[in-house]
Amino acid sequence: MLLENFVDDKTPAMLLKELGSLKIEGKEKVKDFNQRFTRILNKFVTDTKPHESITVDYYTSALPTNIAQFVK
Repeated sequence: MLLENFVDDKTPAMLLKELGSLKIEGKEKVKDFNQRFTRILNKFVTDTKPHESITVDYYTSALPTNIAQFVK
């Protein structure tokens, strides 16, 4: 029962695609977007988690330009 609630059955490729297609929505607060982004990132098993540079690229591409410029 515990595993059903916390383990995601998506493959690393599916999670990577989900992470890459994530975008901040309309008037969504950055804090709320961060939670959504982190929730997906935490679904990766440690040895399949994307490299930090890739994670930063996905994160910044999901934000509006005026916010993304402060991330890197």
